[in-house]
Amino acid sequence: MKAASTLFAICVLVLTCFGFVMQYSVSPAGDSWHFLSRQVAAGALGVLVAFGIAFVMPYRWLYQTAWILLGVAVVLLAVVLLPLPPFCHRANGAQRWFRVAGLQFQPSDFAKLALLLALARYAAQARTRIGTFTGGVLVPGMLLGAVLGLIFLEPDWGTAMMLGSVCGVVLLVAGTKWRYFVPPVIGALALVACLVAYNPTRFDRVYSYLHVEETKQDTGHQVWQSWIAMGSGGATGVGFDRSTQKRFVPEYHTDFIFAIIGEEFGFAGSATVLLLFTTLFCCGWYIAWNAPDPFGTFVAVGVTFLISLQALFNIAVVSGALPNKGLSLPFISYGGSNLLMLLICAGVLLRVARAAVEPVREDPALAGLATEPLSLFA
Repeated sequence: MKAASTLFAICVLVLTCFGFVMQYSVSPAGDSWHFLSRQVAAGALGVLVAFGIAFVMPYRWLYQTAWILLGVAVVLLAVVLLPLPPFCHRANGAQRWFRVAGLQFQPSDFAKLALLLALARYAAQARTRIGTFTGGVLVPGMLLGAVLGLIFLEPDWGTAMMLGSVCGVVLLVAGTKWRYFVPPVIGALALVACLVAYNPTRFDRVYSYLHVEETKQDTGHQVWQSWIAMGSGGATGVGFDRSTQKRFVPEYHTDFIFAIIGEEFGFAGSATVLLLFTTLFCCGWYIAWNAPDPFGTFVAVGVTFLISLQALFNIAVVSGALPNKGLSLPFISYGGSNLLMLLICAGVLLRVARAAVEPVREDPALAGLATEPLSLFA
């Protein structure tokens, strides 16, 4: 467990530091600190909070504060939709941010962790009912609907679908039956498909995904330019801070930064990033497998898939394997609140790992939950 948690922490720190390097590289000429300064500040705060969670905070607090954090998250998600400029900031047709004193915070980033903690607490408490339709689908479905529905309204369809996928994995690991799980998922996907068909912006994204070359001057411009960037990098890249495609790739510092990585560091750099995320996933899964109790297992699974699926979806979009969803690359893309919350999530996972090896476990304080580890394949 110690080796897995140490390797996990190293991967997180390496990816975060590499993110700083990339933000320096993509900053405007003559202003190299444009993106880097705020990213470093968010990263430093995130590491400090993550350290406090992993090594100072009592493990039982994760369980005890789960519902409170979820309540706060729902309130924030509701308030950000209100017409309160400039406090509730709107950009590119979406209202997702709070803006205070020049700083922006996206409440959906906080909601990710809050929802996972609440879902893990519910699943741990409902282990005898999770195999029924009511306990395994209906009740958690209402829980997810409150959060995902508000995120969907911002609108942020990509985050809502990604977070819904992560929560689905947690429920399956907790014991939800496939025969109850699959029909609602099919229904939800059918609903999303209908909404896409009647939403010109989303429909154009899907069309451009299927016809990239045909739409390369219009809606397929991002993917087409990212292909050029990644292709021009070759095996070893054009060199650090020598990207020319960042002049043409939209959102090159956020959603499409992986294209710039491919251009500057080539296949070797892209493969290294993939290897780091793969290692992170394996370590997170190992921690979940050896968690001290069911709650810890579900939290570890949720955090592991939250980071891994977001990375997978981002890379798939940049490479053209999925339609554009507007998801950032964890720890690397620009975004202070996203980086802060991802580092906090990493701290939570490390706290679960520490709880599994502590001489005196604190788990009996978790409302009488059983302390024996949960087999993920039980």
